[in-house]
Amino acid sequence: MKKVTAVGAAALVVGGVLAGGVTLLAPAAQAAQASPAGQAVRAGRATPVRPAAAATLPQAGHQTAYVQRADTVTVYRDGTMQAQVTAESAAHPRGKGKLVLTVAAKKDFSFRAGQWLWEDPDGGDHEAVNTRRKISVPAGTTQTVSINYSGVGNGDVIWTPDASSVAGAWYVKGAAVQGASKFLPTSYVQQGGTVSVYRAGKVVARVTPRSAEHADGKGTLKLDVEAVKKFSVVPASFLWEDADGGDHEAIGDKKAVTVKAKTSKTVTVKYADVAEGTIVWSPRDDSVAGAWTVD
Repeated sequence: MKKVTAVGAAALVVGGVLAGGVTLLAPAAQAAQASPAGQAVRAGRATPVRPAAAATLPQAGHQTAYVQRADTVTVYRDGTMQAQVTAESAAHPRGKGKLVLTVAAKKDFSFRAGQWLWEDPDGGDHEAVNTRRKISVPAGTTQTVSINYSGVGNGDVIWTPDASSVAGAWYVKGAAVQGASKFLPTSYVQQGGTVSVYRAGKVVARVTPRSAEHADGKGTLKLDVEAVKKFSVVPASFLWEDADGGDHEAIGDKKAVTVKAKTSKTVTVKYADVAEGTIVWSPRDDSVAGAWTVD
């Protein structure tokens, strides 16, 4: 299987936020106030105060993201698991293919058979016999479903939820399937203010914008980058959008910032002529990893 180069396994729908048409999300909770001695007095006795989590920028819009681990793809909606889809088998006697999936739905979940392509070793695609068939699994249930094909053999199965995203990939040999997540692009799952970065189903980094100031139009974005594995982030991939949709690119040095494994670094990104709006992280031209509201 060649490396899949379509949009990464996360497709973020920012919707009206980028067009300035939806209500902004509430800011992150404020840090609790502590006494100078670092304690709170409650019912006449002193109890330790846990340090409050650092504030983050609130998430903007909605995100559907896909992370493949082995044979299973986990589907997230706004950072919460929606469903898990597992490829169980892909028999193809005399070219008649039958892909068998197990779908465990946490929330109501549906997809169309036409999203699943069966590829020949030379890259030829075969669509499902009934591409328009809709498969729906109610919340809290697990179902086994099958999708039929014709003229197929050993090769690969690719799940493409839409024309610009790839959710999962599997080798097919005989009736057996094997996950091939290493051929997928990097995927991104935003949970609140933090984006977790996945490669081959494992978290390699977490990126959290902590603040975004824009006094007199001079923008300063501060990012916390926690690297589980060695990780590089490009400051120029963070765009500052005005409420009316105008884009502002970062100014200054646009080289990638590399963070060593098991370390963290604060990255500062500068902008000019900015105001309230949205920060959008676009690691590639065809993908969005996260979006945050700037008040």
